[in-house]
Amino acid sequence: MIKTMSTTPRRIYNLRSMERPSRDEQPSIPLRKRVTGQSSDDHGVQKRQRTQQSVGPAFASPDAMYPYRHVQLEEQRPFASLPKRLSHILEKPFGNFETLPRDAVLHVLSRTPYDVLGSMAMTSNVWTETLHSYVDTGSFRARWLADIAEVPDGVLDFDQLHTDPFYTIGVLIRKVSFKHPWNTRLSCLQSFMKLAYEAGAPVCGLGRMIHAFTLRPDEDISLEYVDDIISMGFSVFENLKEDLNCVITRADNERELIGYNLDMLHTEMKIRNTTLSLFLSNGSLNPSDGVNKFFLGGLMKVFKNIHGSLPTPLFYLLFAPTIFHEQIEVIHWHRFSQISVNSLEDAQELKPLSKALHALLLCRNLKNAAPWTKNTIFNLMEEVTTYPSPWSMNTFVSLQVLEPELVPIGVIARMHRSHEDEAGDMICTMKMLLHRWGMDVLGVMECVMDNIKSGLKPAQRRFLFERCWDWHQRNIDELRSRGGRFSDIRDEIESQIQVMPVLMKLL
Repeated sequence: MIKTMSTTPRRIYNLRSMERPSRDEQPSIPLRKRVTGQSSDDHGVQKRQRTQQSVGPAFASPDAMYPYRHVQLEEQRPFASLPKRLSHILEKPFGNFETLPRDAVLHVLSRTPYDVLGSMAMTSNVWTETLHSYVDTGSFRARWLADIAEVPDGVLDFDQLHTDPFYTIGVLIRKVSFKHPWNTRLSCLQSFMKLAYEAGAPVCGLGRMIHAFTLRPDEDISLEYVDDIISMGFSVFENLKEDLNCVITRADNERELIGYNLDMLHTEMKIRNTTLSLFLSNGSLNPSDGVNKFFLGGLMKVFKNIHGSLPTPLFYLLFAPTIFHEQIEVIHWHRFSQISVNSLEDAQELKPLSKALHALLLCRNLKNAAPWTKNTIFNLMEEVTTYPSPWSMNTFVSLQVLEPELVPIGVIARMHRSHEDEAGDMICTMKMLLHRWGMDVLGVMECVMDNIKSGLKPAQRRFLFERCWDWHQRNIDELRSRGGRFSDIRDEIESQIQVMPVLMKLL
């Protein structure tokens, strides 16, 4: 008898809530579940059920997945742009020196270069006051005197300034005292200058101190401060101001190259070198560079206020050419009234005077409270170029051509004073010199004529053009009658024809 095997019937459960409609009303959406494995029975499956946490706090995220972050506001850090480690180091007033005793700090400072001390003074207020106190100590001054004793006399190159004890002490004084009143800062500089002067330091070294102490952009220069520094320099060199005043008031016959004047001329040369080294060789021999122009204007203003007129002899004393007379270098006061400049080599002697006039013009262009108006500069040029007698036209124009910005001042002033012939001669002589010197005639002439045109009225411009045209006609006739090589005459005529379109801008 064969028994029939029966299987247990499967129960089917239709799970639905009371709110869910029945299967007949709306078809059910099959749920997608993850299957963990298959049984031997094709119809039997094992399903992993989801676990839920119904009570208690939520599970915390693993630390490895979401590490704890230390959040710090940027404005709470002293240097937000720096890394955290470096920012916290700089947060302390002394930085890494915070844990050192004061004696150890002073020991380190005594072996730190002066330029590094100046940089340290700008890191924090505490360092500024600490270094200011250290600079006032006797040990620091003894150290500095020992250093300046080894510095040779003479002008140093720019690359050597960062190791020069004169220059670096000027920078250090400027930085450690920048929060103090101006009188305190100036007194600190004066004390060190007197200390060096009494120790026999070279004058050019003291000039580098003044240069480093004053050095800043032109727009930040205060002319009142420059005047105070000049007065302080005269207080250190007690006889310098009186010596300069004697040179200004000296009679002209005492400046001639005669035997009994040599001692006086030799003394003038010493006064010149002292003044230039102290005030006007601050980093450069060019009087229009850096702070030199402000000290030149300040010196001229001092003696202008004393005498009530422009101190033209002081200008000559500082920038006139020199000559060796009986093996002694002296100032040649009458040199330019005795020559006529034709070549560019001859004009090199005029460069110091030309650059000095341009320096005063730069002071005027900065719109500071300076007495150097264009009219004042014109009067100074007139006095310089007529001492002891009027210069030749070539020499006079060469002085201005070396600095073309001076040309419009002389031309416009003459047009306003009804000296049209001289103004026309100046323009045409300038064109002729530029051509003979092999310079850019059109480039210089265009810039000059644009400035002249802006300073004259239409009637004055037309009258000036007529004077220039008359000069050209006379010059061409002279070239034809003079003879000589035809190529030279042709070049002169072609250069005149070439600049005519530039002159036409006056119309």
